Amino acid sequence: EKDLALIMLAAPTSSDERLRKICEKASGFVYAVSRSGVTGARKALSNDAENLVERLRKYTDLPIAVGFGISTAEQVLETWKYADAAVVGSAIVAEMMRLAPNADEVSDDFVGKIGEFAGNLLPKI
Repeated sequence: EKDLALIMLAAPTSSDERLRKICEKASGFVYAVSRSGVTGARKALSNDAENLVERLRKYTDLPIAVGFGISTAEQVLETWKYADAAVVGSAIVAEMMRLAPNADEVSDDFVGKIGEFAGNLLPKI
């Protein structure tokens, strides 16, 4: 009715049977969690993500986005080698907090600065 997609998350610890079920229920894209643990920027990406994407591709033709721990343009580029999208969340939230630690400190150019920060995460290809 509202044309919303059901974005299912798949963990590297999921069994193949669970991945199959996740892919059957998903719409829009499948979100591949790059590693076990909590979200947040990391200096290096886990090797689990590429393996998980390969496993997911056996069960779906939907695009696969990888997230959790991606925070630099280099990591985005590395992720694009095997996935359809890279999700950057914590790094953007951290930049938002750096620019405006309190909600009443949001400047007129806040959105533009966040857009510029996010744009700089796109690899120069």
